[in-house]
Formats: sequence, structure tokens, C-alpha cells
Amino acid sequence: MDIYLINLERRPDRLSHVTQQLDRLQLPFELFRAIDAQNENVELPAVQHDRFVVNHKKFPVRGEIGCAASHIGVWKRFLETDEEYALVLEDDINIGDELPLIQDQMQSLGLDFLNLSSNAPYTVDGSTLSELCTSTASERPKFFQRSARRKWSILEWRRRWRIFRLHPLANGHIVCECDPAPALGSGYIISRKAAQAFMTTAEQLYFPIDLIWRFSPGKLRQAFLARPIVTQTQQDSDISGRFDQGRIALKYRLMRPILKSRRLRRRIDVLRLYGFLRH
Repeated sequence: MDIYLINLERRPDRLSHVTQQLDRLQLPFELFRAIDAQNENVELPAVQHDRFVVNHKKFPVRGEIGCAASHIGVWKRFLETDEEYALVLEDDINIGDELPLIQDQMQSLGLDFLNLSSNAPYTVDGSTLSELCTSTASERPKFFQRSARRKWSILEWRRRWRIFRLHPLANGHIVCECDPAPALGSGYIISRKAAQAFMTTAEQLYFPIDLIWRFSPGKLRQAFLARPIVTQTQQDSDISGRFDQGRIALKYRLMRPILKSRRLRRRIDVLRLYGFLRH
């Protein structure tokens, strides 16, 4: 699969850091110059401002809109090729040596999206994972299988964060097929089907781009690695002002119970994909 590395032209230090890692793994990549929101003349995607604030209790800032534009640009470029999958990487990352093996096994999994960079907020209990993977319980039990269901729920979070299947890989990693998928877009593998769905969903942008897989409808099989292999370096961020914005205005707090997205289209498609008994 093609590899796309998103890098701001003014951050050659980050480009050098990731290039060294990819060269060591013998993984060629295509450089995608990130949209630099510090440039007042660049064209950024339209964001539904009020809806964004209602859903996320903070204002969108130019840096994260520029980040969204960069990922959208990568998906567009990917869809211009004949490849079935693409690996997308940001530039403030460390990459595990297992990445080529994960790439090789992606097609056999039949997934549309695999997050390589986060497992939060799922509770990835190692002993429970190992026990379930060595038994026949690699698929979420039906709702009347109470005992098995309780053990499975140890891996999940809250009422609607579900893991539907476990996929043990040859290199010891475990892929957790889920909904919603974790946020954080530092590294992920995407199918053509998912890229097309994400492009359509991005036409009504009211969320940070690393949440788009939670809102995109369609029978998209999404997953994460129980142990991430693409991790952020925790260096200085190029997106300032995202956090510590203070409390949102009263009008937005009053609007939240009514207008906050319930992800209904996505949840309906998940029910169609996995069935009510396993939800």
C-alpha cells in the first residue's frame, strides 16, 4: 500500500525524524505537504462553528482546520490511485518495527479503518485479551450470553463503546474491531471505501478530523491495535489554542442536550453490520 507522510514545510526536523525511521524499515513514502494554517491566504474547509462548539465544548482553531484540510487532501490523492489501502502518517511520531507486518496483514482482515496510534478510551486488559483470543470467544457474545458478555465488557468503555471482534495477528498484536474507533490520527490505515465515506462526511465538518470515523455512515469495519505502534513524540504542537479555552457560553450549554450529535446514522449502520444481538 502507498504511504503518505503529512509534513509542514516549516518543520524539516520532523520530516528528518520520520524519514530515518521509514528508511530503516525500508518503507518508501510519498510526502504530502501539510496545509499551513499560519498562512492567512490558504483555503481551509468550511466548519459548522456553532455545531462544533455544541458537540465539543470548545471553538475550532485554524490549526486544527488546517490539519483537517491536510488529511482530506491525502484521502483525495489516495482515491486518485488504484490502491485498495493507504497508510497515513503525521510527522510527530515514533514508529514501531512491526509496521510492515501490520501492513501485510491488513487486507486479510477485511477492515476499512485501522487506528495504529491509540486504544483510548478502551480498557485493553492484557490477560482478558489473551484469554479471549486463545478460546473460541473471538466475537462479541450475544446479549443472552451473560457470563461471556461480562468478561467481554472488561475490554469496553461505557455503554456504547463496543468491541465486536478480536483478530490475533501473526506477530503477537491483537486487532480490536470496534465502534466508535479511538481518536488520534497520528497513524492509520484506510480503505478506498472509508476514504470515500470520510470525504463525504467532511463536507459537513463539525468535529476535529480525528473524529471523522466516528461520524461517517456506511458499513465501515473499523478497529484499533490493542498495543499502538505509532506513538506521538509529545513535541511542541503546531496547533495552538485547542485547549484551555475556558467554559463555553451559556447559549451553547443550553443547546447541547438538543443539538449534540447522537451519531444515529453511524449507530444504525453498526447495527446493520453486526446485528442487534451483538450490540
